[in-house]
Amino acid sequence: MSEPLFVLPAAGVTLAQVNRQHLLLVPEKELLFSATPPVAEAWAGFELGVASVTLDAAAETGGGILLDLMQIGALEPLATTSGPARVGCSETLDLAGVHVVVAFEDDALRTELMPCFAHLAVAPRRGDAHLVVQRDGDRIGIARRDGDMEWVAPHEAVPLLKIKMTETLFDHTQYIMLHAAQLGRDGRCLLLLGDAGAGKSTLATALEGAGFALLSDDIVLLSQSGEASALPFPVTLKEGSWSLLDHRRAEIQDAGQHLRPDALSVRYLGLSGEAGWKDVGWVLKLDRQQDGPASVSELSLAETFSVLLGAAWSGEEAMSPEVFEAMAGCLNGARYGRLTYSDLQRALTEVSRFCEEG
Repeated sequence: MSEPLFVLPAAGVTLAQVNRQHLLLVPEKELLFSATPPVAEAWAGFELGVASVTLDAAAETGGGILLDLMQIGALEPLATTSGPARVGCSETLDLAGVHVVVAFEDDALRTELMPCFAHLAVAPRRGDAHLVVQRDGDRIGIARRDGDMEWVAPHEAVPLLKIKMTETLFDHTQYIMLHAAQLGRDGRCLLLLGDAGAGKSTLATALEGAGFALLSDDIVLLSQSGEASALPFPVTLKEGSWSLLDHRRAEIQDAGQHLRPDALSVRYLGLSGEAGWKDVGWVLKLDRQQDGPASVSELSLAETFSVLLGAAWSGEEAMSPEVFEAMAGCLNGARYGRLTYSDLQRALTEVSRFCEEG
């Protein structure tokens, strides 16, 4: 008996109808096939992925269509570099319009890892990309489709899954990705930018108590016209911030503890606002100090462009015309500055004043 497979369309395979004739394009083989009505009728189901298929069963009566499509390269098993994936269940996640299918070896793994991302789940559909989650003894492995499996301890799996999702989004999104926090206020949004350790997540979460809606603490997307929309991953709070956020103390205490690849312990919390495209009203570059008063100083337009470019996930130092246009649209009509602070409560006062004044 052959091993069960999770079968899905090969990359780029597309079915189209032309004058009542169905055509199936298999781009990797540069072939175009005429699809029979039974194939056309079954194709929508194949696009979602067919779990627990064995080659033995596919060869039996009623499985001939699937076997034929596998033989011409239109369908293939979901696999990593280690071989075909073991898939017992799956979830489809909507990452800002990029649909990622996460294929779990069993329901126990889904139950263990999905709670932090359950709000991103949508009805099954053909995925733009696929992630594979497997178990080997007391280790959990995560890989992108046709990629290498990375094995970690259970308490390291959620951060790794988030990293794989972020990498996948970067490869598929049409938007510019910024490493930034986004908060909503009066129909517009505030962007917080800064180097690692500047306190974006802590400050963004604390600003909930000052009338802001927390939309994202990590990734913000910019459209070509300059509007911003959050990728609503759960907020990531490092250990040093847990005692500072009284308004969410109970949630922090109840949240599970995870270990990131940088060896930092984190807990994940839900967001308080709803993602959606918003005009940018304010941009603040964070500069956290060991001591001293909190203040917001002027940031020139050229400096603000530099800060935005430094926050872009591309990592490129040169600004393309497309990036320039999006960032110019983002800053048009916005107020921008530099927040220097050491005390969280004083920072809240300065940020609120900055947004109220402009």
